[in-house]
Amino acid sequence: HEADNSSRRLDRPGRLVEGYAKSYRPGAAGQGIPEAFEPAAVSDGLDRVAAPRRMLMRLKVVINPAAGKSESVLRVLNDTFVPAGIEWDVAITHGPGDGQAAARQAADEHYDLVGVYGGDGTVAEVASALAEVGPPMLLLPGGTGNALADDLGIPSDLAAAAALATGDALSIKRVDLGRWGRRWFVLRMTMGIEVAMVTAATRELKDRYGSLAYVFAGLQALQGAPVSKYTIVVDGRTFDCEGVAALVANSASTGVAGLTIASDVDVSDGVLDVIVIQAVDLAALLGSAKDMAQGQPPRLVSHWRGAEIHVESSPVQVALADGETAGRTPVDVTVAPGALGVVAPKVALAAEPEQA
Repeated sequence: HEADNSSRRLDRPGRLVEGYAKSYRPGAAGQGIPEAFEPAAVSDGLDRVAAPRRMLMRLKVVINPAAGKSESVLRVLNDTFVPAGIEWDVAITHGPGDGQAAARQAADEHYDLVGVYGGDGTVAEVASALAEVGPPMLLLPGGTGNALADDLGIPSDLAAAAALATGDALSIKRVDLGRWGRRWFVLRMTMGIEVAMVTAATRELKDRYGSLAYVFAGLQALQGAPVSKYTIVVDGRTFDCEGVAALVANSASTGVAGLTIASDVDVSDGVLDVIVIQAVDLAALLGSAKDMAQGQPPRLVSHWRGAEIHVESSPVQVALADGETAGRTPVDVTVAPGALGVVAPKVALAAEPEQA
């Protein structure tokens, strides 16, 4: 039978059902946040809600079949969602743009959650479709890197990650996104040596070595890496420097276990981090990797933080956003605080700073 979408609310405590697009309010940072996620009678500081009615949750899962793991995805998801009373179906991607189109369609059809099984590229596509106006995203790590999942402490085990949608309290963490023009990125925009590294990390290399593919690609890109001149403008302040790479980072994770860009990069802090990597050789790279593994600022790195970023380079360089072409320098980037809701473990929410 046909359901009256306007009457669907919440079932078990914290379980959002239809209506997320019906009523939005400005968030603390001026971003649209569904009123359904307004904390109600919350005593533990977590961003979750409670309501008396039980109704069916609808979940669309966007799956990239080329993702880097070999596992029975549909069986695992079915064994998790069906006992929890979740009505779910899938959309399969076949090429670039399919993930974004599927997520946008799911939002238009008033699904309550949009899951994504794939790597960082698929996650970026789905996040772009849901930014500021869509339902929350359920991350189901299935790729080589899984950087955002690492940032939020989401389990790498598929069943455990899927189970985050089945509890009595569906916990949503608001995360920032980077924006240039009318496009979005989840992780970072990069110029210089990392562009060569991403290009060198082929599907064959990822299938063979997993996340270590990026390490091998980085070593390859180091050979003859040119030094460029960068002019960085951060919230009106101008800095000139030289380096082999410039990054505008929203996420700290590199996708390699234990390695982060910097210890104080936070996906929910309302700002972006600008990092310029100075001229390096193998010894410096290994030293920086050691610094990052120990939670220390990496050596030979300049680091600024702000909400509005402008980057120029000499010579002109290709820019990538979450691994996809984003034009050439100069580039202008801004942060969209709290633009995306992501289902996250309670520990990730507990670590979130309180809003003033």
